Amino acid sequence: MKMLRIIGAVAACAIGFAGTAQAAFIDLRLDLSNQVGTTSGNWNNISNLNGMTSGLIDFNTGAATGVSITGNSSWSNFFGDDAGAFPNQDWLIQPATKDGAGLQAGLTGTFTFAGLTGSAYKIELVSARTSFGYLNQFTVDGAFADGTYLGSAPVNPWDATTDGLGAGNWLIWDSVTPIGGEIKIMDEAIFGTLGILNAIRISEVPTPGAMALLGLAGLVGTRRRR
Repeated sequence: MKMLRIIGAVAACAIGFAGTAQAAFIDLRLDLSNQVGTTSGNWNNISNLNGMTSGLIDFNTGAATGVSITGNSSWSNFFGDDAGAFPNQDWLIQPATKDGAGLQAGLTGTFTFAGLTGSAYKIELVSARTSFGYLNQFTVDGAFADGTYLGSAPVNPWDATTDGLGAGNWLIWDSVTPIGGEIKIMDEAIFGTLGILNAIRISEVPTPGAMALLGLAGLVGTRRRR
């Protein structure tokens, strides 16, 4: 009987932690440039491409976070090219790709996230353009992408037309550890072409311990329903 009480107490703690953890794992979705329109729901529609936007909103809760994004002076508003051909899939919805943060040839643009308190984050970058192949060299904290949404190998440079819009694909960094609470995204417009970044998703990666407790809470919940 005593052992059952202990198991019950542990299970209750696991369920409580799971609820807290699920609420705490932030999911930030950003639509860069609002020249054509803003993306609905708890998206962060970023109009200030060359300065700081603070209090980014968590997509799951709609609550403001302590995270900010700051763009350097290289970015400008690009729009009037993609009419929304990029498909709505997974987290990405229109009109997120109808405009974006653009770069003139030879420029390097950066977006820095600050105020990150988690141990690791998944980064997803969408670069899509229809008129001609913008060649982008994307890095996150100096590293190239780990993969893509469709599971194909990431390419460098990333062609915003053939790799992005035509394929309905985007770049993914699986687990990026913040340095001093910051993560820096960099895009270089290379080989005489322009550059573009339409949308960003940054979502916290749960620690192994948190995942184990979430699994335990799920197991307990299943047994209770029986």
